[in-house]
Amino acid sequence: MSEKTFEDLKPIFRPTGIHPGIMKVDPEKCTKCGLCIENCCFSCWENDADDIPKMKEGNVGCFSCFNCMVACPVDAVEIVDTWHVDDGIFDVGFPEQKLPLEPRDAEGNISEWNGVERTVLERRSVRNFKDEPVSDHLIRRILEAGRFAPSAANNQNWKFTVVTDKALLDEVEQAAAGFWAYIHGQYNDDAQVVELWKSFGGDALPTGSWEPRAMIRGLNQVAAGELPVYLNAPCVIFVGGSIGLYGPDMQVGIAGQNMNLVANSLGLGACWSGFGTAPEYNPELKAKLGFDDGWKITTSMCIGHPKFKQKGIVKRHYRPVTWFRQGGDGPEVEE
Repeated sequence: MSEKTFEDLKPIFRPTGIHPGIMKVDPEKCTKCGLCIENCCFSCWENDADDIPKMKEGNVGCFSCFNCMVACPVDAVEIVDTWHVDDGIFDVGFPEQKLPLEPRDAEGNISEWNGVERTVLERRSVRNFKDEPVSDHLIRRILEAGRFAPSAANNQNWKFTVVTDKALLDEVEQAAAGFWAYIHGQYNDDAQVVELWKSFGGDALPTGSWEPRAMIRGLNQVAAGELPVYLNAPCVIFVGGSIGLYGPDMQVGIAGQNMNLVANSLGLGACWSGFGTAPEYNPELKAKLGFDDGWKITTSMCIGHPKFKQKGIVKRHYRPVTWFRQGGDGPEVEE
């Protein structure tokens, strides 16, 4: 591991050029239902003097998930600007955001989305759940979707632990919140940043692991107790990957997306919780969850019955695709 100073790590831990997303509400349409506020995981909204939602002064949190838009029953939320970075290592290019291209048939005529496509396009991360348990038979169907995912060399590199017991959910929540509160203190202390960087593997950990959307706002929200790690979900599935097999992160991601889509197809809501991997760093709790040293808790998925509508089609980055078509003269880049 190469030695680093705070100045070396400053572009990672103190990035510049960050522009949070900006949204606004049309007061003529707004019904003051408050769902946009409730559905914002980073607490970027507040009510004005007339109880019309507005972005908080000095907002640093909105990362343009657009979930406030899908929750609004009257389409009163408007995108003014999207989250982007225009300086430093986290400036990876932020193209225009567009709605899905219209489906077409072989003759170029407008077609319709099939059921799978619509589930993919309408899926949003659900962070607000009813106080209602998820039935075991539905959880089993979600697990089976993960079990039958494709994997490199058919290594089937995953293992699941399901927690619906409220006492254990409280235990892992408290442990995870405490862990991230400690990390938050280190992250915001210039004198401890180097040790924090070392403790997570230094150069071996991708720079993107410190991406500011999660580390600046998300970590702050968790540490302040404003964002529950497991979102008060009635069901949390921990997904582990074997470190003795190829690509645990990739294989778990493929299985997990199968599970996420099936959960949505069953009328449930789901959300990945990257902060939910905290038991990986607590040997006793990790073992209690059924993962020995040969397994890495790679992600966690919070599942429940949505408290209100949290699905719908929103815009996403549109990066032009490069095509090499049969009989073409070379690469064709979409505009």
